[in-house]
Amino acid sequence: MSECEGADAYRTTAEFYDILQAERDSRLVAELYGGRVAVARGAVVDVGAGSGTVSLMALACSGAPVHAVEPSAVMRSLLLTRLAWSRADRRARVTVHPGTLPEAEIPDSSAELVVCHNVVPTLDDAARDALWEAAARVLEPGGLLLMDRPRARAPREAEVAVFTPVRVGADTYEGEVRETACEEGAELAFTYTVRRGERVVRRRGERFLTRMLPPEVLTRELGGHGLRCEETGERVLAARGER
Repeated sequence: MSECEGADAYRTTAEFYDILQAERDSRLVAELYGGRVAVARGAVVDVGAGSGTVSLMALACSGAPVHAVEPSAVMRSLLLTRLAWSRADRRARVTVHPGTLPEAEIPDSSAELVVCHNVVPTLDDAARDALWEAAARVLEPGGLLLMDRPRARAPREAEVAVFTPVRVGADTYEGEVRETACEEGAELAFTYTVRRGERVVRRRGERFLTRMLPPEVLTRELGGHGLRCEETGERVLAARGER
């Protein structure tokens, strides 16, 4: 989810997000971050928590306290609905913060991990700088900032990904995302369709801007806030706090 989007972001996407993406996202975040999160003892900060995929994984596989940071009101509603159906002892370990990480009331040097999944490319230069500063502030010495690696270059041609359709009663929920290059980086155009048999009941769309971030740019930005990049050899970029 996007750290920079406001309270009204994802007004269209929220309805379709979990039904089309939750299962795939759960597998992905477990693959990317599960090993680190499972051994965490200090707090885990989930930046751009969305409907809570990272936060719920952290609650399930570790005993660590969790801070779920999500600026979008509609996505927070999904997160809180999920938490409402969670075990009471797990709910007791998670605090939900409206707004962005720089706005969140998280104690300095209290977090072992800060996880930014599907967030960083959505931020402009100023928002990224504020995010790095806040991450460095909340991380304990030696703590880790983790993120999925942003794209370094925009696609030369449009790229289309189709979500697996999901049946809900008489309806089938479908979705696709088309990524195309634009002046600022790339535009992600999501299209959601609900069909009843062969008839289209509804079709909605929402667009998001993402920015291309070569590794050298990220290394320079993070280093400016005392965050030292570590090569993991995986799809995850890790930066260690040195304060």
